[in-house]
Amino acid sequence: MKIAVITDSSAGVSTQDALDQGIYVARMPLVIDDREFMEESEVSRVDLINAMRLGSSVKTSQPPLGQLIAMFDSLLESHDHIIFLPISSKLSGTYQTAMALVEDYDGRLTVIDSLFVSAPLYYATLEVKAMADMGMDPDAIRNKVEKESWMYASLIPDDIVYLKRGGRISSAAAAIANLLKIVPVLKVYNGEIDLADKVRTHKKAVKVGIELAMAQFDPEHYEVVVLDGDCDPKMYQGLVKDIESKYGITVIQRELYPIVMAHTGPGSVAISVRKKLI
Repeated sequence: MKIAVITDSSAGVSTQDALDQGIYVARMPLVIDDREFMEESEVSRVDLINAMRLGSSVKTSQPPLGQLIAMFDSLLESHDHIIFLPISSKLSGTYQTAMALVEDYDGRLTVIDSLFVSAPLYYATLEVKAMADMGMDPDAIRNKVEKESWMYASLIPDDIVYLKRGGRISSAAAAIANLLKIVPVLKVYNGEIDLADKVRTHKKAVKVGIELAMAQFDPEHYEVVVLDGDCDPKMYQGLVKDIESKYGITVIQRELYPIVMAHTGPGSVAISVRKKLI
């Protein structure tokens, strides 16, 4: 069975990366100052960073339904089946939209809710492709992913102004946090983004973020990805070295892409721990 494996923009996959890995990406729109652009093809990561640093308001949306249907139809002309891994169902309506299409494709479409986003979703997609290439049945793949997937990520913004612009915190809360020099440590766990802690100074926030993310780390079954949201290079490399030195591992380094950065802003850094599926 020839299977096409698709993820979406939230996984942080460039066009070239998708081609190199043999996967497909359903691109999401970004709305910058009320103008809509398709992620990657119409607005680059650098464009988004520059726009946000200049004060633009940025919002995200799920892949347009018509575009999703056209992508499925096109791929099924050359493939027997599609497996689609969108962003966590708790962060977007993409999963529910895709599930509503399943019956229209007569058993040729499988939608998986890994509850992942960003790099963990990307690596889960690569594992799903590997399982599909080995001949594993799509239903068995879905069951394995949905039952065994686990991730925890600490996400530290550089400036809470971006959380305020995105409606994640109120203007009053942002003003108080700035006055008291409070830095939030966000957590991505069980498919949701929530506040894990709030501390004084960015340096302490990074330290707390590492401790929270690495609390259940097991080098045999887990991998660590540190994501660079256009943050200070010295801070980022120091963070990577600290983790590698303390835990005796090699950290995977990737960039934080627009769909996540649109909410947390440039300068963000994330420490992600994910259980490997194969």
